Amino acid sequence: MMKITKDNAYEVVQELEHQAKTSPALADEIASAIQVVEHNKLPPRTTKEVFNYFADQGLTHIWQSDIDGKVNTCEIHKEGFIDPIVSMPCDGISTKALRHAIEYVMDMEDSDGTFL
Repeated sequence: MMKITKDNAYEVVQELEHQAKTSPALADEIASAIQVVEHNKLPPRTTKEVFNYFADQGLTHIWQSDIDGKVNTCEIHKEGFIDPIVSMPCDGISTKALRHAIEYVMDMEDSDGTFL
């Protein structure tokens, strides 16, 4: 599947529409590109993309607990830094909560690759 971004979506749509005249297998690619162009919405990230980002950016996480010992917060940190990039409420330790926190960091990142 092609990597579709806000920057290349319009060109991808044009190319795919041209190619689709002879290949109906491109329908998903076209639909995804049109979604980006018309609604400014990117396709959902895969689990692999999210956790590769986590590793590539040198991020780590900490589960925080309340006074009763119940895990209630997932913090994402840049390795070597004390302050969290994000602190997300959660209902216990889960891959879903960790992924949600990582994706929040991904959404916060500006186009230069630096955190806001």
